[in-house]
Amino acid sequence: MNTFAWILLIFSGLALLLMFARRLRLTRQDVILQEDMVAEEAAVAEEEAVEIPEEKPEPEGGVKKTFSRADVLFSRGDLDEAEPLLIAVVEADTDHLDAHHKLGLLYMKRGSFGQAELYFSKLVNLKKDPVYFSNLGAALYQQARLIEAAEAYENAISLDDRRGERLQSLAQVYFELGEDEKALHYFERAARRKPKDTELKLILADYYEKLGRREEAAAKLEEVLEADPYNEEVKGRLKTLG
Repeated sequence: MNTFAWILLIFSGLALLLMFARRLRLTRQDVILQEDMVAEEAAVAEEEAVEIPEEKPEPEGGVKKTFSRADVLFSRGDLDEAEPLLIAVVEADTDHLDAHHKLGLLYMKRGSFGQAELYFSKLVNLKKDPVYFSNLGAALYQQARLIEAAEAYENAISLDDRRGERLQSLAQVYFELGEDEKALHYFERAARRKPKDTELKLILADYYEKLGRREEAAAKLEEVLEADPYNEEVKGRLKTLG
């Protein structure tokens, strides 16, 4: 083979090597570029992803029908059957006032006062209603959280002070807190709303006597005797005061 042939062979080999090396480099660059693109797209997708809240399935038959069934069961005292239906309603409709209220009352009946508090607390945030505040006060009172109970009852009374029971409940809370003046204030207001309640009159008589207001104590005992003229205990107390 002559010299020219050898030179041509060498150049051909070099060309092939260069082409192979170039192809290898491009292939590697393609792989790197593809990996970068995948990583970039993943990052962009993560940044642009919008969290879609999970939709709660509507109770079978719809919220309205489910609540109606639960309400009937609750009124019958079938609490175990009413509970899951009411929970299904509040899961489907987180602002369903009546379902929250029924669940709170259900747990009060069971003596699960902490759970009742959760539902009544949600209610007062959804709507400022005296009944909801009053029930929250009852749930807190049953947990011996008297200061919080007083606040809840105060909120209820600020919205509606016509119910004597509500006023008496707040008076009882203040009595247990040792705040006699506040307790007496609300017992008196409750008595004006419940003029025939002899037990309340006796409570007031006790308070008046405790505070040295003997004439007012005697007057309340006289009112009790008008309704119960044969009450010997009250007669004896009147003689003591006289």
